[in-house]
Amino acid sequence: MAMFKTGLKLAVAAISLGVMVPQQAPGAQENSHYVAWSPSYGGSCQGCDLRGRNMSGWDISNANYPDADISDALLRGTRAVGVTFTGAVALNTDFRQAVLDQAKFNDAHLETSRFDKASLMNADLSRAVMTETKMRGAVLSGATVRRTDFSNADAKRADFSGANAANALFIGARLENAIFHNAVLTGASFEGANLTGAQFTDMRLNEVDFTGATGLETVNFANSCLASGTILPETIALDPCPPLDGTIILDFD
Repeated sequence: MAMFKTGLKLAVAAISLGVMVPQQAPGAQENSHYVAWSPSYGGSCQGCDLRGRNMSGWDISNANYPDADISDALLRGTRAVGVTFTGAVALNTDFRQAVLDQAKFNDAHLETSRFDKASLMNADLSRAVMTETKMRGAVLSGATVRRTDFSNADAKRADFSGANAANALFIGARLENAIFHNAVLTGASFEGANLTGAQFTDMRLNEVDFTGATGLETVNFANSCLASGTILPETIALDPCPPLDGTIILDFD
């Protein structure tokens, strides 16, 4: 009788959290063993209202939440590989230490949210608004951040290695010791950013705006070259980029 009551309590608790409990075949309990599980908001829900929800430590991998509102929600340490938050609104949301690899945040509003030490490898944040976010130590290797607005973000020690950051805005951002190794920065703006100790290695700097950026004298530009349209102080001397294979150089002078 005591075992029945315990099982009933677990079932009720699971249902109250929205977790599906699989039915057991007769006699299955005899050969059962402990299975670890955690609550989740899996599945698909367009425009879901998840404001203020506490999903810290949960697993919502591959969930589909386009246009959801997750403002002020807690997703610290949440595993959300491949999750879709396209067009979502996440103002002041806590994503610290979350695993968001291959997540889709394109066209999302993420202002003032926290991504400290989060993993966003190969994530898509195209055209997202991430002004005044905190991204200290975040990993965005291979991420797509084309036309993403990181203005006034605190991204110290963030890793953008191999990221596609074409036309991204880092205006006034804190990028001390950030890594942009082998990233695509065509048309990106670092106007007024703090780049102390940052790494811009192994890349073609094409139409990149460093107007008013500070700490440039400490930046590592190893194996990088200067292409057309890039704005750098005269004190930063870089070799011009060689022509790309198969390209035609037109001289209009």
